[in-house]
Amino acid sequence: MVKRVANGAVSEAESAHGSKRARHEQPHDSEDEYEEEEPRPTQPVLTQAQRDLALGDDEAFEAKYRDRVRREIEEKGAKRAQKTGEIAEYGIIEKIELLNFMCHARTTVPFGPQINFVIGHNGSGKSAVLSGIAIALGGRTASTGRGTGLKSFIKEGENVAEVAITLKNEGLDAYRPDIYGNAIRIARRFTDKGSSSYTIKGAKDKFKKTISSKKEELTNITDHMNLQVDNPVVVLTQDTSRQFLASSKPKDKYQFFLNGTSLTQLSDEYETILESLKKTETILQSKQTVVPDLKRQFTEAQTKYREAQAAQQQSRRVEDLEKEMAWAHMKRKKIQMEALVTDHETAKKNVERAQSHIDNAKNELQKAEDEINSVNQQEEEGDNAGSLEDQRRKIREDVKSKKDRLREAKSQMSEMNNALQQCNSAIKELTEKINIEEAKLQDDRRGLREKLNLDMERVMKQSKIEESNLSECQANIKNLSQLIQTKQSERREISASREKIRDSITSVQHNIKRLEDSRRNAINRFGSNLQHALVDIDRYSWKGQKPLGPLGQYVELKDGRWAELMRVYLGGLMASFAVTDARDREPLSRILQSHGNPQPNIIVGEVDLFDYSRGEPPEDVLTPLRILTANGGFFTSGMRKLRSEDRANWYFTATGSDEQIRVEKEKLASLEEEHKSIEPRINEIDTEGKAMTAKIRDLQVGSSAQNHHDYLSGTVIQKSESNIRSKVFKLKDELARLNEQAEEEAPASVQGLQEARKEEEERKQSIIDQFKAVAEREAALNGELKPLAEKLENIRKQAEQTERRNIENKRKLEPLLERRLMAVKKVEHYQKKLGDAMKDLDEASQAEGIVVTEYEDWLREALTISQPIETDRAPESIDAEIEIIKKALRDRERRHGQSIEEIAQEVQSTQEALDKTRQELKSIKSFNKGLQLAMNLRLDTWHIFRRHISLRTKQQFSYYLGQRGYRGSIDFDHKSHTLDLRVITDEANPHAKDKDPKALSGGEKSFSTICLLMSLWEALGCPIRCLDEFDVFMDQVNRHIAMQTMVSTAKASDKKQYIIITPLDVSSNIAAGVRIHKMADPERGQTQLPYVPA
Repeated sequence: MVKRVANGAVSEAESAHGSKRARHEQPHDSEDEYEEEEPRPTQPVLTQAQRDLALGDDEAFEAKYRDRVRREIEEKGAKRAQKTGEIAEYGIIEKIELLNFMCHARTTVPFGPQINFVIGHNGSGKSAVLSGIAIALGGRTASTGRGTGLKSFIKEGENVAEVAITLKNEGLDAYRPDIYGNAIRIARRFTDKGSSSYTIKGAKDKFKKTISSKKEELTNITDHMNLQVDNPVVVLTQDTSRQFLASSKPKDKYQFFLNGTSLTQLSDEYETILESLKKTETILQSKQTVVPDLKRQFTEAQTKYREAQAAQQQSRRVEDLEKEMAWAHMKRKKIQMEALVTDHETAKKNVERAQSHIDNAKNELQKAEDEINSVNQQEEEGDNAGSLEDQRRKIREDVKSKKDRLREAKSQMSEMNNALQQCNSAIKELTEKINIEEAKLQDDRRGLREKLNLDMERVMKQSKIEESNLSECQANIKNLSQLIQTKQSERREISASREKIRDSITSVQHNIKRLEDSRRNAINRFGSNLQHALVDIDRYSWKGQKPLGPLGQYVELKDGRWAELMRVYLGGLMASFAVTDARDREPLSRILQSHGNPQPNIIVGEVDLFDYSRGEPPEDVLTPLRILTANGGFFTSGMRKLRSEDRANWYFTATGSDEQIRVEKEKLASLEEEHKSIEPRINEIDTEGKAMTAKIRDLQVGSSAQNHHDYLSGTVIQKSESNIRSKVFKLKDELARLNEQAEEEAPASVQGLQEARKEEEERKQSIIDQFKAVAEREAALNGELKPLAEKLENIRKQAEQTERRNIENKRKLEPLLERRLMAVKKVEHYQKKLGDAMKDLDEASQAEGIVVTEYEDWLREALTISQPIETDRAPESIDAEIEIIKKALRDRERRHGQSIEEIAQEVQSTQEALDKTRQELKSIKSFNKGLQLAMNLRLDTWHIFRRHISLRTKQQFSYYLGQRGYRGSIDFDHKSHTLDLRVITDEANPHAKDKDPKALSGGEKSFSTICLLMSLWEALGCPIRCLDEFDVFMDQVNRHIAMQTMVSTAKASDKKQYIIITPLDVSSNIAAGVRIHKMADPERGQTQLPYVPA
């Protein structure tokens, strides 16, 4: 608090309303005006005790505002449950990182924006989190209560520790967001030698670059964000939390209140200002004694000056002559400047003439360039060979897909024919059985049965005849449709075959190149440019083990007889790569793709040393694991699991494998023979392509007439099919009626056979219907293939047109290129001319610039001497006259001992010294008066602020105690600087006496401490609040109420972050937005003490 005063004390009225006087200074025209100004009394500053008396009674102030403050607190508490406070945009902690700090080897604790609980067992390092926050933000070591120096925070056995905090830095009030971004990371590193350093980084460059390492920058950040880590209310350690109420004295509690509300800091600053006021008074007294001596010196200099004025008249003629000589020099310099300006203008015209020639040549060049670009653009627009090739490839793929579906339809029709024959056989067999059973019927019903059977046989025969006619008609339709489609597609297939032959030529040439590359470099059998890819793999830093591959180079075959067979089973696998960490898949894929392997196969697997040989078949059965040797580190076991789903097919007998080897050897021999005869084959393919082209032209001639005849034939057959189908439906209805009549007359065994025959007939009809659907699909596919062939022919014609257009464009380009070359030569010629002219211009410009600059400098200097003077005299003549007059003045100076200039300088210096001293006295007095007035105002505001905080703290404390059913009060004595707490815990007795804090139980003390702390938090501007082990001595009831009160208060607070340490568990659903971080259990390793005999 403010303890020092200046010049006594005055009343409050005098402090607030000092006299104001306006003083006006006049120029010093006589000696009387230099009379000393009488000192005026400065405004004194009241002492602390006098100000407490002057500002009135605290009780009257509380009586005036107590009810209003209580209502505001109660209304705020009532709205707290429904309100959620705003999230702070800057100043809150996002996370803290501890490295070798106290008991933490490496720990990171993320924090939420509002409420955070750090829980854990004793010894788990919870309190170290708060200590780390204080240390990282530049707090004093003593404020943590955990050590006397930084060395005591280093983990045992380590020699260096580091604490890093990430602060949120967003919004309009963020600290230097253009440099730091939306987050600031502050790291403090210290060693057991006592050294300590800071590194401050920003999220703008992802915390890569150190922006500052100075403590001053950290101080600027904490001041900007109002982070007060040394404030005991901001970071309340567990020692302070436990001993605050029990052991602290009233004066200590009052001092804690002032420190927590930052009133002490303001008081200390005001004390510094009072020291400055005292020093200012001392300066005023010393300055006042110098004024008489300065006044005497000025009077003596004035007397000497009057005596020297007579000699001054003679020196004026010298001044006039010097002015005339200056303008004589200026006239001579101007004539020189005008001549150089004329030379510069001539050089300028030469440059403009050369530039005009260059512009004309460039225009010719640009015109030629535009015409060339126009031709090139036409060529680029017409060059659609790549697009046509893509269209051709897509159409071929579509044709291939439709042909595959056509073959599938034909296969289905074949299967349906087989199924139809089976149905006919079953129906025949069932009919014979029915006849046998009916022969056994009694004679009296034989006649009726025979009649029914005859009718059924007649209907069935007729039905078969009609169905046969229907099948024949459908077959005719199918054959006719196939004939039409075959003739229409024959031309398209021949054209496609020609393109296929061309593709075959390209494929054969590619295979030749691949085989030759494989012969030169064995590893290239597994991919493209693998030698360079393996070099990049060796250089890369991998998350897991270095990738292995290609896997084929780690596999050896024990028996050469199985080479071809194992190529079938493992051929694709041999070009694969293997990694142990899934994060390495993406960088490995990029490396392989950059070297020409577009779709690399990458296997991710762990290092597995399991012995898979136990799952093998008996020893006499040969398997791949018994004929292969894999020497590739973790790949040795990984290969054994790659195709575990096919393990049933991996062992084989000698007979089956020998047959497979024979087939594969025949394939290999065929490939080798094909490689030898590639060149003759290319010639044959070219011959076949020419023959197919001629055949296409022949087919195009007769296709039109044949299509018309086929169309008429198909229409007649379709009408006949419709009539036959109608007759078949009628016969089937009659047969069904006879079957129902026969079933009524037949015994049970005959009925069963008849039902079975009926099912077979229904199945037969179903197959016929399916056959029709497949036949229709086949016809549709054949119809879709025709337009695709036409598209391929159109693409071929477009490619030929593009080629002809490119040849014409090349012919046009030749004269245009010749014109451009001539234009370029003209530009180069005139640019050389321009260079020579520019050189001359630069030399003329430099000469002119030097003279113009000298002229302007001389002109400015001459104008400082006098206004322009017209003269025809030479400078040498004027200088001779000046020397004559100066010689006469020097003779006079020798007679008097001092020059006129020296006497005038003495008068001026003594006058300036006197004026300066008086002005300084006036400024200091004015400043001192303003400072005293400001201090009076600030001290008044300080005391009013203290009263308001005291009143709100009292009412807030009572409100929080009321949440538990307690009553209590805080007694402030600002005169004696004491603070007393009174708590009444007997809620059932309204007349119960209050208790001293030392008489409270452990839970009551802790709860009262929390109530006081939350009351002080309301007056705190810092965005963070940290509390350590507030509930150590609380019972469950007090702890539950305290927790609910703190959480609801924190949740409703705007732009505040709470970090609370507790050794007890916290429910995860205590409230929305609460983040709980549980510290790991402490690791305690205790070794056996060595035994030393006595």
